[in-house]
Amino acid sequence: MSTDQRLLDAMLSLANDLRLSDVLHHVVQVACELVGARYGAMAVAGPDRQVLEFSAGDEGIHFPAGDPRSITTDDLPGFLAVPVHVRGEEFGSLYLAGKAEFSQRDEEIVAAVAATAGVAIENARLFEKARQRETWLRATTEVTTAMLTGTSGRDALCLVANRARAAAGGIVATLMLLNDDDELVLEVVDGGRGVLAEGQVVPRRPDSLTYEVFDSGEARHSAEAGACLVEPPGAVGPGVLVPLSAGERMLGVLLVSRPAGEPVFDETDIELVESFAGQAALVMELTRAQSNAQRLAVLEDRDRIARDLHDLVIQRLFGLGLGLQGLTGSVERPTAAERITKFVEEVDATIREIRRTIFSLQEPPSPNISLRGQIMRAVQETAGLTGFEPALSLQGPLDSLVPDALRPDLLATLREALTNVARHALAERVQVTVVVDPSAARLGLVVRDDGVGLSDEPPHRSGGLANMAARAARWNGNCSIESVPGEGVRVFWSVPLVQEVPWRSR
Repeated sequence: MSTDQRLLDAMLSLANDLRLSDVLHHVVQVACELVGARYGAMAVAGPDRQVLEFSAGDEGIHFPAGDPRSITTDDLPGFLAVPVHVRGEEFGSLYLAGKAEFSQRDEEIVAAVAATAGVAIENARLFEKARQRETWLRATTEVTTAMLTGTSGRDALCLVANRARAAAGGIVATLMLLNDDDELVLEVVDGGRGVLAEGQVVPRRPDSLTYEVFDSGEARHSAEAGACLVEPPGAVGPGVLVPLSAGERMLGVLLVSRPAGEPVFDETDIELVESFAGQAALVMELTRAQSNAQRLAVLEDRDRIARDLHDLVIQRLFGLGLGLQGLTGSVERPTAAERITKFVEEVDATIREIRRTIFSLQEPPSPNISLRGQIMRAVQETAGLTGFEPALSLQGPLDSLVPDALRPDLLATLREALTNVARHALAERVQVTVVVDPSAARLGLVVRDDGVGLSDEPPHRSGGLANMAARAARWNGNCSIESVPGEGVRVFWSVPLVQEVPWRSR
């Protein structure tokens, strides 16, 4: 086979390779075979300055320091270097050695191979970019579909981090979001140390690349972008940080890091990661807005129901109860009067049940039960001990003004007082009142029963009664107990809401 035919076949074979690494290996191999060189190498003039070597025989010549870019023909006889251009720009150089002398014909052949290599390299680049775009598009579509069909909260964040890491060929991906103190926190870490690294606060330093991205809204890439945040130094390689922004709203920063030794992120990579992060942030903001709209609709509906129950149903029942109670005096048969009285009691119980429902409807929908809900639950739990449910009255902005640190003592006092009623009072009725006074200065708890009362005069404070007093004293408050034999007990527990030492420091 002639040299020209071999050259043509080699050029055609180069067009079949679509992966860049395969193209580079094939170019070196073809050049060595066509001119009889024992050693060939491709030095790529890319961002990673990669050197790809290929040995054509067992006695291959090894270039000094493994890098042929610094060698000249004076240093090594039988050495040939030919530049490789892609779209008019130098991509790298093809180096050959291991032949006594390269002829003019050899140089022409290698130049033709280099020209063909430029076309093949460009095709491989285009194919790689198309493949990358397809991968990121698939990841974006999956995240968008999942969030629009119900995935939300932490599951959505984990999905974003996982798909970003997989699409970028990364070893770890981190979502950093703002907390209430305007600090970036490692909210989700996919890969690497994972959940062990989550929850860390990113320190704001003058040289912080993360905050530079967050403040400027522009992506940054670095050979060590991931090492300082998630993994020990040297555990990960180059990384890219892109902003998570939805319009003017900045949500956080997405960091994707590749394994150590991998090439840095080029402009195409950064563009794809930015596009993915922008789309993910928009969908996250959209799902948040939809969730808020649905929550608002539920709250409005609950408020309407509570208003209707209070303004219509309770008033009608109250009027019905008064009408029935007015009939008892005009009924001559004792049994009929007794039945009417029981009907009135049933109406009263129904009114209390509806009021409890109204309180429940007015509770804020949060993961933690509101103070009103906790009080109602404590009262309901006592019904199994007393045989009836105590009447409950809640007054004032309890949920917004009573601090979290005070609530356990309030609830413990309430349970202690109701337990004492169940054990000792032999009562038929109990009234519980929890109130924040109009000046928003004090919190009061009153538990009153119609039982047998206390035998001690004045009441001897021991056991549960002493505990209630101690809980009030802890908050600079007071606890008083009034008892009249045969007429029941009244427990009044009161603490100031404004403490000399702020409750947050306790």
